[in-house]
Amino acid sequence: MVFPRVIATDLDGTLLRSDGSLSARSRHALGLAVQAGARVVVATARPRRATDIVSDQLDCGAVVWSNGSHYRTGDGSDRFRAIGATTARTVIEKLGQALPMPGFGVETGAAFFHEPAYLPGPMSLAWDREIVYSTEELVDRATPVAKLVVRSPDEPVHLMHEAAVTAVGPLVEVTYSGAHSLLELSAPGVTKGSTLALLCEEWGVAAEEVVAFGDMPNDLPALTWAGRGYAMAGGHPGLLDPALGLHRAPSNQDDGVAQIVERLLADL
Repeated sequence: MVFPRVIATDLDGTLLRSDGSLSARSRHALGLAVQAGARVVVATARPRRATDIVSDQLDCGAVVWSNGSHYRTGDGSDRFRAIGATTARTVIEKLGQALPMPGFGVETGAAFFHEPAYLPGPMSLAWDREIVYSTEELVDRATPVAKLVVRSPDEPVHLMHEAAVTAVGPLVEVTYSGAHSLLELSAPGVTKGSTLALLCEEWGVAAEEVVAFGDMPNDLPALTWAGRGYAMAGGHPGLLDPALGLHRAPSNQDDGVAQIVERLLADL
């Protein structure tokens, strides 16, 4: 494979170590890749405010947040591919019937709003957030709806995913990135992969010229769209299905992204 023109990487479980840090080795390898002519794209489920501390350490050609719903290009402009308010209301109503004791939240890119029944995870507890007390208030105040999230206490996420796809599959994209009992929803067709494809089209880059790294189901659209997708060792077992045709990278703890990029650089 020729040296890629775009290197896209997830953060948690992929580029970052388990303590959330970006290693000097990873930072150096990606810096050398940029010097060699590649664009680095960070593509994460995180919202912007939980990402800047990492992406600011890298020379990024673009940053993709909220599984593709919100992204920033190299010129610094923010763009959204949000869920419409009417669709969000319908999805909340349907999932309210399909999932046990669900609590809903909305990520706007700048703020997080959630119902009292939504129990924030450890990362969300550190964010500025606002509790709202009705679906109407949630959708009216939380705009744009960059990402709709839902939790069902103690429900296995794969069972939640199956139920949600059956209930609202045509209305939204349904995925998850590892958190127990947490689903992440975006507008139809909006994934890390489709937003990466949009960016590459703007840059005149073909899929065959892209390398992507990830570890969870929400990474799969980017991994399968890219000319070469790398599933991280220790990631979700669903990404290791040989039928997907993905390559294997060492784990995030072993700086797997850096190791692969170093190999690509060595072949120049």
